[in-house]
Amino acid sequence: MSVILGIDPGTNITGYGIINSENNNLSYIHHEIIKTGLKNLYTTKLSLIHKNTQRLIEIYKPDEIALESVFFSVNAGTAIKLGQARGAALSACCGDDRSIYEYSPRRVKMIITGNGAADKDELQKFVKRKLRIRRKLEIDASDALGVALCHGITSIDSPEEIKAI
Repeated sequence: MSVILGIDPGTNITGYGIINSENNNLSYIHHEIIKTGLKNLYTTKLSLIHKNTQRLIEIYKPDEIALESVFFSVNAGTAIKLGQARGAALSACCGDDRSIYEYSPRRVKMIITGNGAADKDELQKFVKRKLRIRRKLEIDASDALGVALCHGITSIDSPEEIKAI
């Protein structure tokens, strides 16, 4: 049994998804989002991301963590802030000999939907179907579950392609 934490870092909303991988079967455990507050100082947002990530690690004790990598934005300032949010989550993940992996948004969409250019709604539908989720699933949480699923599927189908960061 392996618990996988998927993280979709964002400066205003960070998504988390936790799945179980056992005997080549992937199953849903938990998902949530954290809203950092539009009016909060940027340092407060980063602290909230770090603390919430630590909290989830303490509760669910994931064996592996998968993060969405930073995509290249037209706006350099946005890309830098997204990288800092990712860094806040990543720093909370370090330690305890946990393996950490990263996947591009395009790779996640390709593995989950078969289309690297799929939109977020399409990814959400595939994630809900694969994990048999019937309740509300926020887009950021479905992205995080998608990252976790991408890692789980890649671990099963193509373990030679996996490289820890």
